[in-house]
Formats: sequence, structure tokens, C-alpha cells
Amino acid sequence: MNHKSQGFSLLELMIVMVILLVISGAVFQVINLTTERSSAEQAKLDMFQEAREFMDQMSRDLRGAGYPNARNFSPGTLSSPVENDARVAVGLVKVAEDELWFEADVDGTGTVSVIRYYLDPSTTNNCPCLKRSQLPKIAGNPFTEQTAPVYQVEVQGVTNTNIFSAFNSTVSQTLPLDFNGNSDELAALDTVQAVLSLQAVTIDPKTRTRPTTSLVTTVRLNNCSLAASGQQSSCF
Repeated sequence: MNHKSQGFSLLELMIVMVILLVISGAVFQVINLTTERSSAEQAKLDMFQEAREFMDQMSRDLRGAGYPNARNFSPGTLSSPVENDARVAVGLVKVAEDELWFEADVDGTGTVSVIRYYLDPSTTNNCPCLKRSQLPKIAGNPFTEQTAPVYQVEVQGVTNTNIFSAFNSTVSQTLPLDFNGNSDELAALDTVQAVLSLQAVTIDPKTRTRPTTSLVTTVRLNNCSLAASGQQSSCF
């Protein structure tokens, strides 16, 4: 008795191959989407963490603005005018919507530093970005005679330009203000606020948009100012 051998026909094999290709494509698509989603979430987390650390650092810096001031030294030991003495921190030097400049011993070493925060509006290297400079104070006018800043990038992907605002007894003040041109108004400030809006570089595969986040920090100034006399926050 003859028995014919049986197997899969070419058509059946092709159908099986097509089904396997469809299933494999679907699996790889899910894997790819999951990878992209994970990358976007990590980028968003990194962006928020970077901004949070920056805000914390700026808050710490600002709380030291104006220390040490003239009251921390014995009478007659400082040069005249005292605001030009490199050992003395005058407090706020300039406040603008895109720039914050003040003097403080931020490291606790006794050395007064000139701290500057500046919004770089350029569109290269993930900017607009917020930059920071910290250099030792030199003897001279706090606004016009200090060393040129050396900036380091702190936060990238900044989308807002009105970052800084300042208050006198909860009343918002018109900016910019600086040590030489607006001494009375600067010495009267008691609070500085920063608002930071950021946009990630990576596109979220689900929403097809770049994730965004915003942070706000408000700092009450602890020390007096040497910008002017006769103000509630004045050292004189």
C-alpha cells in the first residue's frame, strides 16, 4: 500500500511568514514607542530636576545677599565709600526681568562674591538659557567697576523672558533697577521672585509636543542694602 508524504504547501508557508512579520512588526513598534516614551519622560524629569536645583541654588545665594555688610565691621576699619570696599557686600546691585546681580559671601569663606544671573536670548546650544557668574568682588563701584562676568550655563530651554521681579512690601516694582541709577528704590526692596518656564528638547511620542514645566521661587531678603540711606532695608 502506497502512502503519500504530506507537508506544508508554499502558500501555507507564505501565509505563516506574513503573519510572523505582522506580529514582529507590531512587537517592535510597541518596543520602539515604549523606548521613545521612556526617553521623553527621562528628559522631562532631568529638565525639572535641573531647574529645581538651579532655583534652590539661587534661593541660597539670594538669602546671603548683603552679607557681610558695614555693620559687621568695626568703625573706621573700612575704606570710604564703604560700598566700594571689597570686604563688604552691598546687597542687590541690579534687578531686571532678564538679569539679577548682587553681592554676597555665598561660600561662607569671608570672601564677597559678585553673583550674576543672566538670560542668554541666543538660539544656539539649547538657548535661550539662564547663566550664572560668580567672581570675587574687587575694590570699586559695585555697578560700574567690577570684573566682567564669566558665565556658565545653568538651565537650558528657557521659554520666558520676564524671569525676575522685585517687591517692596508686597508691591511690585518697575524694572530695571540698578545701584547707581535707582539707589532709593533698590534699597527699599525686600523680596525677589523668579519664574522659570522650560521646554524639553525631546518630543513626547504620545502628545507629539515638547514637554514643558514651570517653577516659581520667592526669596525674602535677609540683610540690609548699601544702595541708599533712609530706606527700611538700608544699612545706613
